[in-house]
Amino acid sequence: MGGLVANGFYGPWRWTNLDWELAFYKAWRAWPPQQRDPQSFPRFELGGNRTSSQAREMLWQLKSTSPFHNYENEPFPAEPKNLTTVEYLEIWADGATSEEWVALAAAFLREMEVAD
Repeated sequence: MGGLVANGFYGPWRWTNLDWELAFYKAWRAWPPQQRDPQSFPRFELGGNRTSSQAREMLWQLKSTSPFHNYENEPFPAEPKNLTTVEYLEIWADGATSEEWVALAAAFLREMEVAD
């Protein structure tokens, strides 16, 4: 969500799973973070299985303490936890650099034809 904000998308999230999941999978497969650890980094695949998850599970895992918890009803905060989006990603997003998360969000938005 922080990457989406860094790309100018402030929500709220209005897409159904059918609307956004295929675009996300396409962006995800093309996204190569430099330090992806296959043992700990999430895998997303259609249908999910024991070693992967469906993309929609990302949304279900947002905790009430997340600044993006009300992603379906409210605009995303421009400064999550009073940080820039890059600072927020550096602190709270594991598995890739903040720049890589922002690049994934940009690719997703291009697939969704929301922003460029």
